[in-house]
Amino acid sequence: MSYWSVGLHRDSGDIPSNMEQKNSPGEDIGAKVSLVEDTGPSSTLFTHPTFKNIQAAYEDGEEDVARELIQQACCVVCSAGTPRIDGVRLLCVATQYGDLQSVCYLLKEACIPVPLEPSNSNPAVLAAHYGHTDLVKELLDSIPGPCLRKDLLNSMLATSCQEGHLDVVRLLVQSYDADAKDCAIHSDEFAVITGLPLYAASQANNEEIALFLLQNGAGFSSYTLIDHPAFSKRILRLKLQETYEAEGDKVVSVCWSGLQLPWLELDWFMDVSAHITQLDLSSNCLSSMPSVVPWGLISLRTLDLSNNALKELPLANNSQEVICSSLQQVNLSENQLSSLPPGLLHLTRIQKLSAAKNQLTVLFDLPKTTNWIGLRKLEELDVSDNCLTSLPTAVMHCLKSLRLLNVNRNKLSTFPDPWACPLKQCKASSNLIENLPNTISIFWRTHLEEVDFSDNSLKELPSYIFELEAVVSLRLCENYITTLPAPNKWKCSKLKTLDLSQNHLGKTEDSPKSRRLAFLTTWNRRDPDPVCAIEFPVVLRDSLEVLHLNDNQLECVPQSVCGLHNLTELYLSKSLRSADKLLLEVPRSKRKLRGDRAFSIVPQIRSSNLPQHIREAPSLSTFKTRLKTHFYSLAYDTV
Repeated sequence: MSYWSVGLHRDSGDIPSNMEQKNSPGEDIGAKVSLVEDTGPSSTLFTHPTFKNIQAAYEDGEEDVARELIQQACCVVCSAGTPRIDGVRLLCVATQYGDLQSVCYLLKEACIPVPLEPSNSNPAVLAAHYGHTDLVKELLDSIPGPCLRKDLLNSMLATSCQEGHLDVVRLLVQSYDADAKDCAIHSDEFAVITGLPLYAASQANNEEIALFLLQNGAGFSSYTLIDHPAFSKRILRLKLQETYEAEGDKVVSVCWSGLQLPWLELDWFMDVSAHITQLDLSSNCLSSMPSVVPWGLISLRTLDLSNNALKELPLANNSQEVICSSLQQVNLSENQLSSLPPGLLHLTRIQKLSAAKNQLTVLFDLPKTTNWIGLRKLEELDVSDNCLTSLPTAVMHCLKSLRLLNVNRNKLSTFPDPWACPLKQCKASSNLIENLPNTISIFWRTHLEEVDFSDNSLKELPSYIFELEAVVSLRLCENYITTLPAPNKWKCSKLKTLDLSQNHLGKTEDSPKSRRLAFLTTWNRRDPDPVCAIEFPVVLRDSLEVLHLNDNQLECVPQSVCGLHNLTELYLSKSLRSADKLLLEVPRSKRKLRGDRAFSIVPQIRSSNLPQHIREAPSLSTFKTRLKTHFYSLAYDTV
């Protein structure tokens, strides 16, 4: 919970100063004592007689005289060795009257540093208060970048917002990265609400500054909405986009994303609710919705409520309560929903539904007697990053137009039985699935293009998973797969990417621990050529481009890999059993270049990077010999 101090009302024309001093006697060398009384907001700022002369000169419009007095004051300081006039006070008076020439002189020739602490007597804050954009830039540029404090910038931003200086606000935010949503003023440990830039702009009733701040990360606090309701509504209405369609119908787009709204009031948009086609309330702080949102917005087509704190939407028990029949896209991602709103079941035209990163434990929580006819045209369903343990068949089998299903990172133990729909992308990684349904190739044989069952608990792959004729990408990494179907079972002639990494391919129960590999041992110690546990079919010869076999337990590289003509990327890191057992005996050499284990040094082997004479080896044994020699030459200098 955050606490705010409401602060005390200050007259914007009176700038209090930490440098106020009583008049002290003394002579002004080379300057005429002014008899003019001090008036205006700075009358109590500078009480030294020299300051009276300088101030009087500025007030009389005699800038040249004021500049001369400032330079004389600096010369007195230099000659006497002890300053009679504080240089920062000279900066303040020159800044107050917008004297760029004197400010440059004090900064560059007199070498007066700008204080780093934010205060109303800081020259930089004064420049922001009076709206002197050129002086603000000059003063800030004189401070070394690493020393420029954020609290000073934010104090200047709040001051310029209070005084309505849009150019200064733009300069601070765009050139110096002042934080448009940070509070600049604190009382004890609490932030003072009047130091919040948007609140200050609301106090000043400045629409231009408020809109600029909202475009650069500022947001509405509850204090701003409560203390300035009319101004807040006016600003929100300015962000509405109204157009007319070819038929002459009025179309309204509500884009209130990222405004940190703590609630939504019907009064802000009720008069145009019948014309709203797009409602974007993403990235706010909303925990509830008015009853009319979204079910009562008759023209609504696109709804985005993502990145809020919604636990539920207004209840709609039947189709009569859902009149937004034109709604096509709904984004409910990054909220706190435990189930999808049942009102969605009555949307007959919805095509895209996203509810990722919620707390879904069930897809829909509704009585079995509920009648619904919606979701028939749904093409994309994303419920990734939730807590789903199952996908109800009664709902899934009604999705007759589904093309994309994303259930990544849930707790699914089973995958629903396939159904008649043109599914092209199936993403079900990071679940607990142990088996795949045996009807995948029946319903989706000519549709599925991308399949991802990585990071599950699959122990075997049924042959029908490789009978998907349209599949282009198949990811099965991080499972417990020990073998693949026979080559004659494969029908996926369009497959380009196959990821079988981090499985148990080649694992045998009685494999000897000390067996050396023919692939990697020297010629006089070679065992008989082993037989690989997996082989790839000829059907992949002209299609497969990327193959991941790393982190398995293969005896050797499958001989059929050499027949994959279009293979451009082959990953074998820690794929062979000898990779982590130091079984490769390497002769001594005088100078080590890259390492002593080839597959650890070059974990990702691209066949396209191998020399031509290796790739054109006439037999597998010749290929092994040449490849081993190539790795040895990479790792050692044989001189």
